[in-house]
Amino acid sequence: MSKVELCAAIRRDHRGGMKIREIERNYNVSCRTVRKAVDSVWPEPGKQLPHAAAS
Repeated sequence: MSKVELCAAIRRDHRGGMKIREIERNYNVSCRTVRKAVDSVWPEPGKQLPHAAAS
């Protein structure tokens, strides 16, 4: 499951009345992850890794 799909599923379950603790256990994520997903419309972008120097 991608991060976008996970956040969408968390938001859907939360709107459906599922408690944060239940969502944590169901998706095996932390309460911070659940809060971020519920509070935002889109997940945060991933960290950009520095490009490897061409040799």
